[in-house]
Amino acid sequence: MKRLLKILAPALLLGFAVAAAAHHSAVQFDFTKQVPIKGKVTHFRAINPHMQLTLLVSDKKGPHEIVFEGHSTNNMYRNGYRKGMISEGDMITVNVAPLKDGSDGGYVVSAETAKGEFFGARSTRAIDAAKAQAIAEGQSRTLKASALVE
Repeated sequence: MKRLLKILAPALLLGFAVAAAAHHSAVQFDFTKQVPIKGKVTHFRAINPHMQLTLLVSDKKGPHEIVFEGHSTNNMYRNGYRKGMISEGDMITVNVAPLKDGSDGGYVVSAETAKGEFFGARSTRAIDAAKAQAIAEGQSRTLKASALVE
């Protein structure tokens, strides 16, 4: 038994280390803000661990691509996403938690297609961000998840 543990223990530790390194924190995103961004989808994958989305946008920098990430497919599905809602070439509007360093990119909190289909996070993180924003603006109102989406 001890011999088996000597063999299995390092393998298990290595497996846990690889799994821990594969996932990253969302600390780089500012969830106290939501920025709407409209663009043309050039890449979209609803896969785990996070959704991948690239939009072609035109702003003061001119036309350029911005890469975003979002929830897992399970979370997206629970918040209204259905397979086929977003395809390459579609025009969509996303609300993102921007990167704290101010560079292009962010975390997709919600999205609306040109057809008016919506999916979005009504998660604790989004509610907490709305509360933090209200506090920052000096408001003392109580926010509900439904208040996040109009």
